[in-house]
Amino acid sequence: MMLKDQQTDVAFDGSTALDKISTQAPDVIIADVDVPGSGIRLAEIVGISPEFQKIPVILTSVSPTTDTIIKARNAGASSYLAKPFRPSETRSRIENVTTTQPEPDPVASDDIENPFEEPEEDPFTTRVRAIDGLPVFPSTHSELIKLARSEDATSEDIAEKLQFDPGLLSTLFKLVNSPYYGFNKRVHSVLLAVTLPGLEEVANLVTTAQIFDNFGGQGQSAGLDVKGFWRHTVGTAIASRSLAKKLQVQLESAFLGGILHDLGKIVLDRHFSDYYEGVIKEVSDNGTPIVQAEKARLGLSHAKIGGQLATEWNFAKNYLNVILYHHEPVHAKRYQRLVCLVHVADAIVRRLGYGSGGDTHEPEIDDSAMDRFGINDSGLQKLIDAVQPDLDDGDSILSALDA
Repeated sequence: MMLKDQQTDVAFDGSTALDKISTQAPDVIIADVDVPGSGIRLAEIVGISPEFQKIPVILTSVSPTTDTIIKARNAGASSYLAKPFRPSETRSRIENVTTTQPEPDPVASDDIENPFEEPEEDPFTTRVRAIDGLPVFPSTHSELIKLARSEDATSEDIAEKLQFDPGLLSTLFKLVNSPYYGFNKRVHSVLLAVTLPGLEEVANLVTTAQIFDNFGGQGQSAGLDVKGFWRHTVGTAIASRSLAKKLQVQLESAFLGGILHDLGKIVLDRHFSDYYEGVIKEVSDNGTPIVQAEKARLGLSHAKIGGQLATEWNFAKNYLNVILYHHEPVHAKRYQRLVCLVHVADAIVRRLGYGSGGDTHEPEIDDSAMDRFGINDSGLQKLIDAVQPDLDDGDSILSALDA
């Protein structure tokens, strides 16, 4: 009624709105904060999607609170209208947001080779840090990595740092004493818990524990098999390390690369449940590969949002590349060996049916990964046979994390 000279379409919930947007991108989105699925969540997912990011969003509500307005601004809403509003005001806001679009964030320089320098900004990280409820990742891992790589640091330095976090230290003991490590005697000393696995290994275990602490366990879900997801994640980490030993590449980074590769799936499942539910249904009903369903319905994949999160959390560049390109290693311009390693491990774990990657699709291993390691079909089968026994201890790691 107010926009007679405009072509309009209506959706009664955020998920349906996203479906319509993916079919035909509008010039502007006007959404109520209280629409089913949340107008704020709609603005967030539009803002982090490479496909939809440039579409301005105007949010509306009756009697908005200061908190609501701040959340709307953090979500990337271009404007906010308090109900009731006049037609002239609506027209004015639409004109403003459709004629003055913000410039995209510049991409930072990528000329530093050290993987433990601060990772580069991804073009679409502008709003991921403001996702409502997203945890702030502790800096313990990066601090421990710096200590582990310092010539002056000792096991005592790292042990002392861990003493300040009893919960984390308890999880570390459970991991170190799990059958996966197979130490002859049970480890009770903090110093031994640091020394026996190795300093960088401890840093990686700490990050694994922190990731699980933030995203493991029960919580709001779109229907992703969360238990199967974590089993697949840990399985890929174990397979990555197993392959690294056999192929003699990237041993220190392999396990954590496997842990982090599918991080975006659990973020989408937990924080955008109403929207990710359509992805899970598409996968279940039609057997669509999950990456394909994500791109079609959300305008982005779990790899993209995982990469944004890794940048926000200051993960090293090698892990950032694993997350972004583990499905398409040929596109990784750097750290290709590690990316290819996790890509192969991911595919092997799926073939062995260990856990769930979110669908029943068995991905083909990219030719570039096979060529990089000089693997043929018979060689691949030998690697699969070698990895399978190592997965037997995966449940012990999950038990330690979940205890």
